Amino acid sequence: MRRKLFFLAFLFISAAALAQFGGSPQGGVKLRGHNYADVYAAQKALLSNYCRLDFEGTRLQPAGWNRFKPFTSLRANPEFTRVIIVSRFDIESPEQPSERLSANYKRVGYYQEGEGYIPSSGNERVDFRVQERNGEMVVIDVSPETPHVSPRAALAWMNTRLADPATGELERSHLQEAVKQLNKLMAPRVEPAK
Repeated sequence: MRRKLFFLAFLFISAAALAQFGGSPQGGVKLRGHNYADVYAAQKALLSNYCRLDFEGTRLQPAGWNRFKPFTSLRANPEFTRVIIVSRFDIESPEQPSERLSANYKRVGYYQEGEGYIPSSGNERVDFRVQERNGEMVVIDVSPETPHVSPRAALAWMNTRLADPATGELERSHLQEAVKQLNKLMAPRVEPAK
């Protein structure tokens, strides 16, 4: 219940930030002024949008990179063979203006092509470099470039790959086992009767 409330609060705050700073037709997040508060708010809105899209698995979808284009100067979706599966993310608040920002993810595991799903809990840090270009705040670098997605997004991606006849038998068996493990993770926990 606490996670749902946190997630709903996060969505509300993100929506409010989008309404205030909204994406412009050119892309990025409109920079309203050049004081620290304006720059910080634009950076936070930009990272919120980028991380939310990644969490939803947008980069794993065939045309998903098109949804990222307004928020980044990167021309194409970076290549990846690993997908980090996370339960949540938080954007760090810098103490001073900086073009380097970070997000922290709560990792539950990862899927490595050729190896399968490996449960692995812990924290995962992603560093972003952002820059103002023509009055718009955009992401110009991400490290590591690996997608960080929710278990639900990972399952959707895995099921799509399982449905693809071009997926080899070894990878298919890794995907099937990963789906089983993630379905257990996603299963609602039943509290014992008192």
